[in-house]
Amino acid sequence: MIYTHWKRNHAVLPGREFALHQFLNATLIVDGNEFKHKLKHSFNSNSEDALTWSCFDLLRNLPPTAMIAALDEIFEDAFDGNPPFSFQGGQNPQIHIGKEYRVEDNVPLPEYTEVDASIETADKVVFFEAKLYGTVNEAPPGGYNQMAKKLRVGSAWGKANDKAFYFIWLDLAPIEKIRLYDGKKDTANLFDLYKGDVVKLESALSGIPHAPTTTLQQRMGWITWASIFKAVLRGVIEAKW
Repeated sequence: MIYTHWKRNHAVLPGREFALHQFLNATLIVDGNEFKHKLKHSFNSNSEDALTWSCFDLLRNLPPTAMIAALDEIFEDAFDGNPPFSFQGGQNPQIHIGKEYRVEDNVPLPEYTEVDASIETADKVVFFEAKLYGTVNEAPPGGYNQMAKKLRVGSAWGKANDKAFYFIWLDLAPIEKIRLYDGKKDTANLFDLYKGDVVKLESALSGIPHAPTTTLQQRMGWITWASIFKAVLRGVIEAKW
């Protein structure tokens, strides 16, 4: 569905309208041309950006106790009940939506990527790559596919800033269900490849400073929108009742 106004397509907290306006009017430069890539789809009910904003902006504006409880639930779901850490104990997580991360030092060429949602603490950084009906963008000539790009920039940025890097793929269904759909199975297969094959992951990270490959594989998680929705809604309930 195409809405008549972008506000109808987003869950917007009172007082957050200008922040959403800035988010939607962010610009991307491709081949020397600047365009507003988020505004283009801001009226479309199938917009991944609209869904990401609606969930993660609400999440980052919850009271700290409720936000941290929701984040712990998200990590529990993303890592099959065995979260690698808890946000409790003064982690002070900062949630970003659409932040651009750049790495220029100790890499063959400068690299950057815009991350759908990310979390930063004093010693950790988490990238969420959010998909709704889409799949992994293919590699441009001489470049890397979308998943590899996030892994490369996140690993190098984490190293440069002394933060452990975690990567979570956010999609419509659990990975075992995604494999059953022709339009989505390539995403699941690529995730499995990087998470399960050390050689393939090393190849994707060629020239990039990173944690030991087996450590990075353990820091790769998969979560569904349903899990995100429930965690955020429980956070709202905790905050309001």
